[in-house]
Amino acid sequence: MKKRTVILLVYSLTFFLGCVDSINFEVPPADEQIVVEGSITTDPGPYTVKVTKALDLNEDTVRASPVEQMKVVLHDDIGNSEDFVETLPGVYVTNGAMQGEVGRSYHITMETIDGKKYESESDELFPVGEITDIRYEYEARLKDEGFGEITDDVFNIYVDSEAGVSDENYVRWKFRGLYKVETNPELKVEILPAYPIPRPIPLPCSGYIVLPGPGNRLGKVDECTCCTCYAYQYEEYPQLSDDQLVSGNQFNNIKVAEVPIDVGTFYEKYLVTIEQMSMTRNAFDFFRLVRSQKTNASSIFQPPSGEIRGNVKPTNNNDTVIGLFWATSIKKKSMYIYREDVPYPLTEKFLVPDACYNFYPNSSTFKPAEWD
Repeated sequence: MKKRTVILLVYSLTFFLGCVDSINFEVPPADEQIVVEGSITTDPGPYTVKVTKALDLNEDTVRASPVEQMKVVLHDDIGNSEDFVETLPGVYVTNGAMQGEVGRSYHITMETIDGKKYESESDELFPVGEITDIRYEYEARLKDEGFGEITDDVFNIYVDSEAGVSDENYVRWKFRGLYKVETNPELKVEILPAYPIPRPIPLPCSGYIVLPGPGNRLGKVDECTCCTCYAYQYEEYPQLSDDQLVSGNQFNNIKVAEVPIDVGTFYEKYLVTIEQMSMTRNAFDFFRLVRSQKTNASSIFQPPSGEIRGNVKPTNNNDTVIGLFWATSIKKKSMYIYREDVPYPLTEKFLVPDACYNFYPNSSTFKPAEWD
């Protein structure tokens, strides 16, 4: 009797679960959103404004669509103006006629080819204090990769700086890392199904070829043009000041970045550059929301961080605009961390059988002027 009851229960569950129909309904399309990002600084121009359209959730690409052929104009509060020129799709650049000055206020106007107009709120350019010190501190870490833990050590980067003369000192610290890498594109191979022994296929840029005859021997015929690259590391989210960090008109011991320690980043040395940037309260609130969304994105329990809008608004239409055009003073400071500063020996070299710019993100064979 018990056996028949169990069989009947299983049959009933199977019947009901098998009859579940999917519900299809139409989702209204999202409003078109214009995304604007740009700034003017106390550094000499040119200055850049990028304009794109926000991606629809159904798009099969991660590349935002540029808004092209716009008329973009930079204005200050005493009547000066300068046109931006479109140098790449959706990328507008000044020619250097105007330069940001402390005490001046700036805004941009934009117009599309079909007559839609947008304008940013005026943003005042405040002074900013000097960075007095940059230092690094080694931290040993482990990372769980599923099959076990691996070393994930870093150098934590800290700054001390002057807070400035204002009662409200809104500051952003912008981190950029630069390091040299080496790869071995002459070692690239392929394995064919009918011939399982690896066959060398050195990249043309490696300067090597497979010599005629048996043995698949390599011969150097030219210099390599894709073996050495210079790669950049950028911050994951904006680093912002906070009033409680000010002591005696100083920002002290502010952590602004982490530099990963491996044979790639420390093939030779690592250049740390920190920019200290002034901002108005509006710009500070915008970047604080950006930071909140980026740092909380991985948590399903994150509190609402607020809707990001910015200071650019439509003037003759109802488009939704997200973004910021802001004015800022910049003070910079750099330092090198050398391979010898890593508190243990690194592997001599990590062989990468590919062009350096294919393997390392944000890299190119162009040697930046800042690299000594």
